[in-house]
Amino acid sequence: MTFREKHLLITTVTTVLIWSVYFWRMGQAILSGSLMQPSFAGEMGVMFAAAVAVVVVIELVMTVIAHLTTSKAEREARDERETLAGLKGSHIALMSLLAMVFTLAGVAYIFGLADFVAPGNGKTLTTNANAMVVIANLLWAAFLISELIRASFTLVLLRRGH
Repeated sequence: MTFREKHLLITTVTTVLIWSVYFWRMGQAILSGSLMQPSFAGEMGVMFAAAVAVVVVIELVMTVIAHLTTSKAEREARDERETLAGLKGSHIALMSLLAMVFTLAGVAYIFGLADFVAPGNGKTLTTNANAMVVIANLLWAAFLISELIRASFTLVLLRRGH
């Protein structure tokens, strides 16, 4: 396995493990009614910072291990096949990200329009600050999914030899 393949695998596994836990905990907090709590934004901020720190440490340690277990020639070699796989994976990820952001923008617009049309219905589910935290996390999730798509497609293309 080349260094690039090892690094893509490290990124994919780390992203799935750490961010799944983060979004699972966020979902639990939302389902327990925390969106109306003033502390929600702060708690999510601390969890987000912790998740970023854990991802950085794990990826750093695993990349050093991958570096040490890969020959210097394999680490430095980058052929057209790797470049092409990276470009194809990036293109697919970009199109996926555009679709997700467009969808999120449409949903946010519809929710905003619904509130504009029927304001003050007394059924507030969240505070404005907490709503912004949820929107920011949805955008972050879209980015993470696109990165997983990029890494996964690139890895598959590299493994297939294309």
